[in-house]
Amino acid sequence: MLRPAFRALLASLLPAALSVVPAFAQRSATIEIVPLARYAFYPDSLLLNSGFGVGVAAGIFMTRRLSLEAEWSYAVTRLPDSTSVTVGGLAARLVVHLPLRARSTALFGFGYSKRRYGRGLDIVEEGLGGLVGLRLGFSQRLGLRLEGTADYLAPSGGTSGRMWNIAAQVGVSIYAGPLGPRDSDRDGVPNSDDRCPGTAPGRAVDPTGCALSRDSDGDGVLDGADRCPGTETGQRVDQSGCKSDLDGDGVANALDRCPATPPATEVDQFGCPPARPAPDTDGDGVPDERDRCPGTAAGVPIDALGCVVPVSASTLPPRLVLRDITFATGSAALTPGDETSLRGTAASLLAEPALRFEVAGHTDNTGSRIVNERLSLARAESVRAFLVSAGVPADRLTSRGYGPANPIASNATSEGRALNRRVELRRVE
Repeated sequence: MLRPAFRALLASLLPAALSVVPAFAQRSATIEIVPLARYAFYPDSLLLNSGFGVGVAAGIFMTRRLSLEAEWSYAVTRLPDSTSVTVGGLAARLVVHLPLRARSTALFGFGYSKRRYGRGLDIVEEGLGGLVGLRLGFSQRLGLRLEGTADYLAPSGGTSGRMWNIAAQVGVSIYAGPLGPRDSDRDGVPNSDDRCPGTAPGRAVDPTGCALSRDSDGDGVLDGADRCPGTETGQRVDQSGCKSDLDGDGVANALDRCPATPPATEVDQFGCPPARPAPDTDGDGVPDERDRCPGTAAGVPIDALGCVVPVSASTLPPRLVLRDITFATGSAALTPGDETSLRGTAASLLAEPALRFEVAGHTDNTGSRIVNERLSLARAESVRAFLVSAGVPADRLTSRGYGPANPIASNATSEGRALNRRVELRRVE
């Protein structure tokens, strides 16, 4: 039967255990030293006065939850006749440390116990011993142990039956040696979580204990992705760790499609030299490769294919002078420029299939009248033949030579005579 004082001690320990928070985890090889004071309740059969004593316990953790502990105690008490009796105690026990909250643990011990009563009694008892208590942690290494012991002992030699020896004790618990989970490479990550054991001292690691990637040149790009290690300090770089504009053309590498442009070269938005314009021989704005009407006269309206934009027949006057058609003196041959202009004229005529025209040829007054009439007719027929070859139906065109009969300018000047050497389209109603 537990004595009232011992029961009161245990009753006070339970609320204390529930008011603290999870214990700091020791590990194997941690040493615990506990100087303590104890109050012993001796068996009634020994007639000894209960009283205080001192002691010390020392233990070593074999695992995070189990330690092997040895305890020595000493007390001086008296018999009823005031005879002084010394009591020395030795105990060896296995102690289980169960975490509660913060740095506090519940203690349960079981093992061997021995008591020696000197002087007036000269008795030695030994047997089984047990321990129940709490360790309240103040820091990683310092705590307070509150516990009760109960030893079931018998005198050596078996002269009498076994007796209970009960005590309450309090001690200062000091942890020495390594604490917490083992960290062999001292990188701050316990071995149980360390995927990269053996990390070099001082190396920064991630939560798994593996070394973090380095940035040797300090450009903000880790070595594993840095294509240009050794970048100068302060140099702006792109995501590959290289200069942000390697060829210095003003276009960032990420957008530069021509990353090796020669210095001072004019480039477009993609860092490439602008494309050379396609050749346009006649200067009409349509590249030669798409120009179906090369040689178009300057300033003449053209379509997307480089051909003269046809004039709507409905806007043609009854009499249209083909001023772009010029002939050399005494000649009825068309030049390439004449043919280009006549293609546009043919397109205009084809747009109005109901209209019929006379191709009228004219000359200046140089030479005989008969020769000029023949020459003007030849020129009219030359123009008509080209228009027919360009698709205008032959029955919509007639030709006639008027010679010098109908001048539109003075034949007294060379400019006037040039204007009179002409071809006209006259609408036939």
